[in-house]
Amino acid sequence: MDGSQEQRLLEQACERLEGVTGLRPQIEGASSLYLRVAPERTQRRFEVHTVPRLTPASVSWIAARLEPEYPVLIVSEYVNPRLAERLKSMDIGYLDLAGNAYINAPPVYVYVRGNKPVAAESVDRDPAGRAAFQSAGLRVVFALLCAPRLLHATYREIADAAGVSLGSASRSLQALRDQGFLLETGSRTRRLHNHHALIQRWTLAYPEQLRPRTLLGRYRAPGPRWWEDADLEPYGAVWGGEVAAARLTGYLIPERVSIHTRRTPNRLMAAFGLRKDPDGDIELHQTFWPPECHTEGPDLAPRLLVHAELMASGDERNIETARMLYEHGLAGRLEPD
Repeated sequence: MDGSQEQRLLEQACERLEGVTGLRPQIEGASSLYLRVAPERTQRRFEVHTVPRLTPASVSWIAARLEPEYPVLIVSEYVNPRLAERLKSMDIGYLDLAGNAYINAPPVYVYVRGNKPVAAESVDRDPAGRAAFQSAGLRVVFALLCAPRLLHATYREIADAAGVSLGSASRSLQALRDQGFLLETGSRTRRLHNHHALIQRWTLAYPEQLRPRTLLGRYRAPGPRWWEDADLEPYGAVWGGEVAAARLTGYLIPERVSIHTRRTPNRLMAAFGLRKDPDGDIELHQTFWPPECHTEGPDLAPRLLVHAELMASGDERNIETARMLYEHGLAGRLEPD
């Protein structure tokens, strides 16, 4: 979403807030980073985060990085009841186009809930621009972030490494260029730009766009701590999520297990007694990244994926661990501007 679309979303949400509450919001500055709400003679300033499609991962991302000078206000097309309760429990304000709102910044208090999403076209009307953050595009972005030599490869080599079609690779690279994430000075002279925003976009899109497509199934093991001594390497598999994070940080006691495998999981399932269970605490996924992606060990998924899986969980301790992974390793392992 570009600046004009963010501005439009913010303006529409402010209009809806005024219609529902009678308050008169005022948008400050060209960047639309702050909002002023003025009931009668009272004025409060807010730090605004515009998120068109709010997800648990996007809430986690914002919550993990909050050091605001002013109260935080998330503006989205729709905040569903579950996310609304989560934001309220964290005392994070929100507005949406349906008229739902929570603002707790005395003397300003607003709480409106129960409004259904409006039947209107999404603010984001640029399908070509979304190509880099849909399933195939996310594979391309991940490959470029975790295997930087691909920045100087041919389109065919990038497509093969990411496991996508040549057309998908081309569209994804064009979308990255259009959004300022990829700078290109020659046919094979490229570099990534604005890594923080690119990692954020990838992290937020992964749970909805790519993760469901790689899921092989959910399982349960005979015992709760079977993973402590399990060796996945002979089965072409690696740890992701909470187990990988625990081994990288020593901070987390895993409750759910994520495994990524390049092979069919039959031998792995037999070796560890895994049985199918739709409510199981073990997820098996098909590996989607090229083997040359940097990892911290032969049995661990790349940090970017571990970080994204932790953020997608919505668990506060996982979010804190994801912050540690980002601040103490993830950003520095990706090629700088």
